Amino acid sequence: MTKVIHLPSPRAVIRVQTSARTPKQNTCATDGIQRQQAIENALSMALYFMRQPGNTAANVWAATARTNRALTLLKQASEGIAPLGPVNATVGA
Repeated sequence: MTKVIHLPSPRAVIRVQTSARTPKQNTCATDGIQRQQAIENALSMALYFMRQPGNTAANVWAATARTNRALTLLKQASEGIAPLGPVNATVGA
């Protein structure tokens, strides 16, 4: 004869608190790192667009936009301003 072991229901055991907020981390140290990463990424993308074969006007425009973004971030870093949000892909809008 087999012995049956009664386990408590899974609902009784697992209680997940979904409304709790995680504590906000100190972002002071990471702001500079994130800014540097954004600057390097913008310059890297500018070089990527310039290295594309054909040097079409679209590639030059995209490289110019990425370079301008890097310059803006460098200016903000030198002024001590927090970085802006994501860049809008359209110019002159």
